[in-house]
Amino acid sequence: MTKQTTLKTLLAAPLLALTIVMAMPAATIAQNKPQEQKPFMYAEQMPVYKGGEKELLNFLTNNINYPADARAAGLEGLVVVTFVVDETGKVNDAKVAKKLGRGTDEEALRVINLTNGNWTPGRQDGKAVAVQYTMPVRFSLNESERAATASIANQSPKFKGGQEAFFNTISKHLQLPAEAKKENLNARVVVRFYVDKDGAVSNIRLEETKLKKTVGAGANMDYMDASTFQLQNKAVLAKLTEAATAAVRATSGKWEPALKNGLPAGSELALPLHFTGSNTTNPTTLGTPEMTKYTKAGYSFEEVDVKPVFKEGSLERFLAKNLRYPADINFEGTVKTGFFINEDGKIIGPLMFVDTDFGKEGYAIQQEIKRVFNLMEGKWEPGKVDGKAVSVTKVIIIQFVTDKSSKKTTDTAATKPDVIVTRFK
Repeated sequence: MTKQTTLKTLLAAPLLALTIVMAMPAATIAQNKPQEQKPFMYAEQMPVYKGGEKELLNFLTNNINYPADARAAGLEGLVVVTFVVDETGKVNDAKVAKKLGRGTDEEALRVINLTNGNWTPGRQDGKAVAVQYTMPVRFSLNESERAATASIANQSPKFKGGQEAFFNTISKHLQLPAEAKKENLNARVVVRFYVDKDGAVSNIRLEETKLKKTVGAGANMDYMDASTFQLQNKAVLAKLTEAATAAVRATSGKWEPALKNGLPAGSELALPLHFTGSNTTNPTTLGTPEMTKYTKAGYSFEEVDVKPVFKEGSLERFLAKNLRYPADINFEGTVKTGFFINEDGKIIGPLMFVDTDFGKEGYAIQQEIKRVFNLMEGKWEPGKVDGKAVSVTKVIIIQFVTDKSSKKTTDTAATKPDVIVTRFK
């Protein structure tokens, strides 16, 4: 089997399974203090692999070996490596910025280091300079390998010790509450909860509650939605919720997490439970937990249940107020950029896209965008899915126009901009 069938190395690849694509190399700003001889993050002429991108792709494809452990586990995904191409074209300080695991990180790093000496250095103001470079490497199985490892690479969460251990952990919490006994009720509930990649449980909530009379009128009827019952004691539902929550909480830390593409992943489970008037809990009354969905590593702004909140109000208004047209440039057009809002509210950006061509003026534009993005640090509440904070990407379209052409440029833009920055002449 050839390496070409098992490995795809991308010069520009999607990060965190999102639709945006980071430009290769990473197009951000130069250091503010060039006198310190720090590597540029963006230069007028970026480093180029000798022979061009096609030759670089061929080199990586022919030299990277898919680690056996990763292949056996069905592991696929991206490793992102950052390194410096110095003034002589040598590769220095190569590091893994985004890990995948099972030997893929070390393999990507090894092969990037093999490109040492095969680069034409970047240039700023006509002078060779050191430039920071970012290279994503995708490890991908072919269809037959993916099918063969599917049962290993993708699994639902499993309780440590199996079904018997699960029953022993949860059963003591499944006694029918006294309030339900007094009204001659049995109950069936469905509880949903989240098992994270470390096996911890959170976001426990009752999704469905059904009740059944065991004595008197209605005793011959099947379980019915709790809302149809005229309960004498409203505490019945609260007590059922309390018992089901306690039962699930007792399992926290005792799960083997779900696997997605060979890696531990967060997931949501649905668990049906049966409360009866019996003093002992029969294992058959315990439902089997079923996984309802994985939680992704990252989301777009539109996908999350609770969107990130900018603490100073309108993000568009903030950007319009603070962005300035860089002086002494002739660029006019639309810039697509964006940033990540992490689980802790910190932001990473700006991200630049491969379909954005700044030309020689890109340095000044990106420097200005970076300056304003830095002003947003510490001013975000993270987005949430199923009650948990998640990493979210926000895409921003910025249009740079002059006062004489602003109306024409705005009207004909393929995508409506979020912010318009106008230079008045």
